Amino acid sequence: MIIAISPSGSLEFREKDDFKGFKITVEKPGASDTEIAEALKGVATLDGSDHAWVSQAALKNWDGKQQPAEWIAAFDAMIEKVKKYGYVSDDGATVRAHFERG
Repeated sequence: MIIAISPSGSLEFREKDDFKGFKITVEKPGASDTEIAEALKGVATLDGSDHAWVSQAALKNWDGKQQPAEWIAAFDAMIEKVKKYGYVSDDGATVRAHFERG
């Protein structure tokens, strides 16, 4: 799964069915941390390094549309697998994603 900040600054959810790779990419050249944080508002927050915390609810309801039940089941299975590595917040609301600048 890839959350991409496009060159125009909009968010796109790509490769939704790839549950083995989860990251945020910034394709907007020269985007500042402030611009990135604004683009991710309501979806994810930067953690000050090369990671971000992504709302599980935002992913399950991307653009206000609930994902299919099969997708949610596969996503929940992914979350269970990564919990032991510290990639899920204590309250279970967010999951950690690698962050890449283009």
